Amino acid sequence: MSYINDLHRDEIRSGWLVTADAKKVWNRSLEIWAEVDRICRKHNITYWAAGGTLIGAVRHNGFIPWDDDIDLWVTRPDFNRFVAVLKDELAGTVFEVKKNFLSLVQISHSQTTRIDDTYFDGTPQGISLAVIALDIFDDGTPEGFTAINALCESYIATYNYSALEDISRHGGQLFNDLAFLKTVSEIPDNADKVKFFWIFAEQLFKQSDAISSFEVMLNNAAKPFRKEWFAETIYLPFETVELPVPKMFDEVLTAYFGDWRTPVKFDQQHMGYIHSADIPWREFLQRVDVKKLLPPDEEA
Repeated sequence: MSYINDLHRDEIRSGWLVTADAKKVWNRSLEIWAEVDRICRKHNITYWAAGGTLIGAVRHNGFIPWDDDIDLWVTRPDFNRFVAVLKDELAGTVFEVKKNFLSLVQISHSQTTRIDDTYFDGTPQGISLAVIALDIFDDGTPEGFTAINALCESYIATYNYSALEDISRHGGQLFNDLAFLKTVSEIPDNADKVKFFWIFAEQLFKQSDAISSFEVMLNNAAKPFRKEWFAETIYLPFETVELPVPKMFDEVLTAYFGDWRTPVKFDQQHMGYIHSADIPWREFLQRVDVKKLLPPDEEA
């Protein structure tokens, strides 16, 4: 099924050349989106176009001409419900989970190839879509301040508990009980640590009216939103389909990008070192010596 008009023709959009090859990647991305949309509708999970995908929907009625992937936002409670059903829902389909992080899950198309990593450990290497959790952020209230610090401490405990011990030893303030954090630090399996974080983040979700991506927070690049901006959802054209977006998209985009109305072109696309909309990634890795195709300083 084609979700892109003139799928096999090059086209100029907003002064940018969009090749037929790029459109085929877009189409595969929309195939993944259609599966995600099916799952979300079935389980009553609300999601919105995120980041550049949201700009594309609002400003271009489709992909930003120099972009090539789809990102979606969900609140933490819905993210947890989505991940919980994902394995069963994807069973028997051409879609698979590529990566599972604290606040992001990537779903890829097994019949495509996108080599964006030089370490091949069995992780799917297909064209992918990201579903990103929105967690609480400091909203300026005592409750919000306490909750976000408690969440950050639980994260630190899983990887650097001694730092929290040091804070406590020197009389610093902790927002969780140290014995609780010690228990968190002793969770043996990394996947179980991630699951604990998901549960704890959901328990704290009502304690603040501000939200953001936790991984963005970790990089000290937090772009907090207000929950009220996501209270209503509308649908906007996106290529030949419609995507849900926050009704208050202007507030969301301004907080995230600043002047989002002025296009800012960039040369680096997300397609990876090697990409194909037609060749399954497992077949590609079996038949091609990837080392010969990667840049010299990026050899596998």
